[in-house]
Amino acid sequence: MTFKITPKSEFHVTERMTYRKADKEINCGFLWKSGSFIIEKEPNFLDDYDPNIGISLDAQDYSEVRLSDDGQKLIYFSGTTPDDEKEVLTTIFNNSKTTDDFDIGFQHKGWQLVDMDIVMWGELETTSNG
Repeated sequence: MTFKITPKSEFHVTERMTYRKADKEINCGFLWKSGSFIIEKEPNFLDDYDPNIGISLDAQDYSEVRLSDDGQKLIYFSGTTPDDEKEVLTTIFNNSKTTDDFDIGFQHKGWQLVDMDIVMWGELETTSNG
């Protein structure tokens, strides 16, 4: 039996990546219109769920993640990132068709991926299949 966990509201699933270079940081990713985590055991961990914090893909052993095609790209920089560098990196990010495209572009500029996660938050719905 599998269970599907889905936020009840749109735009409550985010895929985020953190890159660092010296004392600078980029937080970027996607805010998805919808998505779900599929798990093969009953999600009892939701008893202690805080909708303001959400659940992380890294926190459980999910068998599958489904994300919608509709979403928004988001990018934020630490205050230590110079404006000219922000402009170049924003162009790379916005012109990328896939995560791999901007990941390669950022790495060519000396940035390293240090964290990646998918998080959903807010009121959740759990359904069983089978």
